[in-house]
Amino acid sequence: MAERCPCPSAAPPPCRWVATMDAEVQQALLNYYCQEGQFQHVRAAADEALGRLGSDPVLLFYRAYGALRAGDVQEGIRQLECLKNKQEVSLCTMMALIYAHKKSPNPDRDAILELDAKLKEQRKTAGQKALYYAGLFLWHLGREDKAREYVDRMIKISGGGKEGLILKAWLDLTCGKETHIKKAVKYFDEALQEGNDVFALLGKAQYFEVRQNYSGALEIVNQIIANFPNFIPAFIKKMKLQLALQDWEQTVETAHRLLQKDALNLEAIRMEALHYLCREGNITEASARLGDLIKALDRLEPHNSQLFCKMALAFSRTCGRNQLILQHTKTLVERAFDLESDNAEFATELGYQMILQEKVKEALKWYKTAMTLDETSVSALTGIIRCQLIQGQLEDAEQQLEFLNEIQQSIGKSGELSFLRAVLAMKKHKRQEEVIALLNDVLDTHFSSLHGFPLGVEYFEKLNPDFLLEIMREYLNFCPAQPASPGQSPSPLLKHCASVLETVVKTVPGLQQAVFLIAKVKYLSGDIEAAYSNLRYCLERNPSYADAHLLMAQVYLAQNNTKLCSQSLELCLSYNFEVS
Repeated sequence: MAERCPCPSAAPPPCRWVATMDAEVQQALLNYYCQEGQFQHVRAAADEALGRLGSDPVLLFYRAYGALRAGDVQEGIRQLECLKNKQEVSLCTMMALIYAHKKSPNPDRDAILELDAKLKEQRKTAGQKALYYAGLFLWHLGREDKAREYVDRMIKISGGGKEGLILKAWLDLTCGKETHIKKAVKYFDEALQEGNDVFALLGKAQYFEVRQNYSGALEIVNQIIANFPNFIPAFIKKMKLQLALQDWEQTVETAHRLLQKDALNLEAIRMEALHYLCREGNITEASARLGDLIKALDRLEPHNSQLFCKMALAFSRTCGRNQLILQHTKTLVERAFDLESDNAEFATELGYQMILQEKVKEALKWYKTAMTLDETSVSALTGIIRCQLIQGQLEDAEQQLEFLNEIQQSIGKSGELSFLRAVLAMKKHKRQEEVIALLNDVLDTHFSSLHGFPLGVEYFEKLNPDFLLEIMREYLNFCPAQPASPGQSPSPLLKHCASVLETVVKTVPGLQQAVFLIAKVKYLSGDIEAAYSNLRYCLERNPSYADAHLLMAQVYLAQNNTKLCSQSLELCLSYNFEVS
């Protein structure tokens, strides 16, 4: 007996106008999840919509594609087989089947050749719907040029249909080419003349975002929320735009609203955790929210290796090497590697997680694993050099650095490589001027790589405050250990350190180590009042911060307050017995 297709029978359709509106919003939601790489969400949203709107071939296709990309390849193929003869999704179904067979452990070559021949045949007579969904599918796969061919043909056949224009605009917007990006807004506007379309509005908001007009983007997003109050991506977009506008208060408020609508919303939970960590410096709450985020990922996207790894990055780089947070971020990256153990990037990131935990041997093991998986990995080799420098293997490190120096033109300049060169120069006791010149180069390279990024999750990752604090500590090695005497001008390096640290603290005020280093720089510059107020800030948030108590003792001594000085020393000793 032939196997029944896993397609639910059609439910009675709702009122046609409502159904069209609902289908439009539903498709925009599915497209959003596809672009975000959240394929279990695609599957669940398609399932939910099928229950409401009946057996629609487009929704059945999304459900099958979601299953396929979520790692359930055989189930995806089974569902797609049922859709091959459904006209409007026939082309994208055959493309998805070819993609699925190629992803299988033992690809069925005959099936691929047969599907390919059939695809070429059907392409010649395909109608506008079939062309549109084929273009949409190719866009989701990241094959923009091929998608453009289908969309252009669809627009030609339909005489400039709205859907085609919107998709063409999205292709222009996401292809990364300035000449195309400029045209995108014209197509969105043309499509919006026919009335509010959520997919077009979302695109127009993204256009403004790409143009760094965040308030313009926010205006459009508010328009979406007014017209489509249950469209979750608009709230996510709003929250991120509020952060880009550096309004943490509104960002957190929107995160709360999101969680009322969608209690396990990954982006909102992540935003709350980041707020506790970066803004408030509240490790306990940040750690609890990060634990909630892992549970939500386990439930909603259990096989999404990319998402597990991505969620760890900003936290590990902004937590000041706090062990509670690092335990969570390590768990996230380990889960990613367990799901995809041939991925060199995940192994490299596990190496970095070990560096942050100061477990150098384990870090080296992971970096070597990454090199085995991808012998061309520059980031894994960089990690190995870092470990060699920590372990004092200077000759090996120097050789590898020379090799990377030679290929720098093809790989581009990296702040981390420049930093390792500076560390090597320092360990080899090179002249102070040479090391400082190298450190200056590190900062220039690092900050130029941040250009154009708004405040947001990716900015926290790229800023990598942990790395900047490492650089600052190296600079401070060349500064005098005691404050300048009255009338004597402080070391110019201190001014340089202060400006970098102020940038870090402005972005991540919850990072106590950065505030502590500002206090140290202010103390050494002779600005005792500023040192005092920064130390107060640290100690209010973390009364057991031994180094801060020690520096506070020096501040009190500079103010000739021996009583408070000895009190601070006692507190320091009670939290840290290593002070002699």
